[in-house]
Amino acid sequence: MLAPVSYEGEGFIQLANFPRLSAEAASVNPEDGFDCQILSWHQDDRPLMGVKIRGRMAIACQRCLDPLGLELEIHKTYVFLKTEGEADEFPLDRDDEEAMVASIHFNLLEAIEDEILLELPHAPKHPVGQCQLRSLEADLEKPNPFKILKNLKK
Repeated sequence: MLAPVSYEGEGFIQLANFPRLSAEAASVNPEDGFDCQILSWHQDDRPLMGVKIRGRMAIACQRCLDPLGLELEIHKTYVFLKTEGEADEFPLDRDDEEAMVASIHFNLLEAIEDEILLELPHAPKHPVGQCQLRSLEADLEKPNPFKILKNLKK
C-alpha cells in the first residue's frame, strides 16, 4: 500500500466473512455479500485507496421483525498520512474521504466491514403499509406458561 505503485482489484466477499456484520443480519445465506472494487494510487506524495462496495443483505425490521432487504452502495477514499498530527489536521468536512495514519499493518477486510456497519440504519423499517404485523389474537390464544408453573406448585 505504501509503495509507490498502483493496484486495482475487485471481487465478491461473502457476508459470512464479516463476523460483526453477520451478527446484525436477519439471515446469512451463501449468496449474501458485497462486490468490492479496490484502487490504490499516489497523489501529491500520499498513498490513496478508493473503495467501492455494493451489495445486499437482510436485516430485521424494527416494526414487524421480518427480514428487510437492504441495498447498500458505498464509495470511500482513504488518504494515508504519515503522522497522527497530519491526520488531526485533515479537514473533517470531506464525507467521501477518510484520513488514516499509514502503517505496515492494514486490515482491508475489517475496514470494509466498518464502512458497511456505518451505513446500516439505526432502526430499519419496511415502508409504511408493507409490514406484516402479526395479530394480537394469535398471541392471546396461547396458554400462559405461568399457569403451568402454578399447577406444578400444588
